[in-house]
Amino acid sequence: MDHDHTFVMLDPTTDQILAECDGPDARGRCPMADRPPYLCAGLHLIGTGDGSGHGEFTVTKMEPGRCPIAAVNQAPPRLQTECLRPNQ
Repeated sequence: MDHDHTFVMLDPTTDQILAECDGPDARGRCPMADRPPYLCAGLHLIGTGDGSGHGEFTVTKMEPGRCPIAAVNQAPPRLQTECLRPNQ
């Protein structure tokens, strides 16, 4: 994936960094989200790269093939991937 943004994935209980990702491709897809087990399901994601917007959220539900970062960045006419942003 050729992006200028990066997200770190943390355990929501311990805040331990478990993984890092570059986010979705231009179509909002991610090979890690094609089928279970979903790497980022249940984790707290924090944007750290220049293009990430430095957003943060917790992934609470996954839609097969769809990166939750793409779902959060899209206007929600029908949001099937659920994410909780802190302080909502």
